[in-house]
Amino acid sequence: MVSLVDIVPQTRTVQIAGGELILRGLGLRQIAGLLLRFPEFRKYLAQDGTSQIDADVLLVQMPGCVGAIIAEASGQPEAEEAIEDKMALIDIVECLGVIHRLTIPEGADPLFTHFLRLVGGVPAPDERPGEVLDMTTPKRQSA
Repeated sequence: MVSLVDIVPQTRTVQIAGGELILRGLGLRQIAGLLLRFPEFRKYLAQDGTSQIDADVLLVQMPGCVGAIIAEASGQPEAEEAIEDKMALIDIVECLGVIHRLTIPEGADPLFTHFLRLVGGVPAPDERPGEVLDMTTPKRQSA
């Protein structure tokens, strides 16, 4: 049995121009912080929750968010601006790919499907095949 306090996140070492960088996947706290700090990132994810994250869109529309993602994944949040201003583009793209695989190993599609199932939006494939869920809010009973 695993103790939750002993969980160690997986890491990957990425070779960048300046040497080796150790990255880990982002946890709930880091993701929530990014969503709060960068409304454009939140809007981007809300557009199409089932698609893969597009590095090109992140790089062009949200350079601050990209710096924050890599800084958080490296455990060096103070390096955010250095990433945006000094890190080579190829290194940034490589880091984003590694962080994505460590954070969402199965990809975004299963993650969002599981989440929607959890909140009652989508039945499991073997539950009620062909049945459409009623997503309307129940009417209040008057006293």
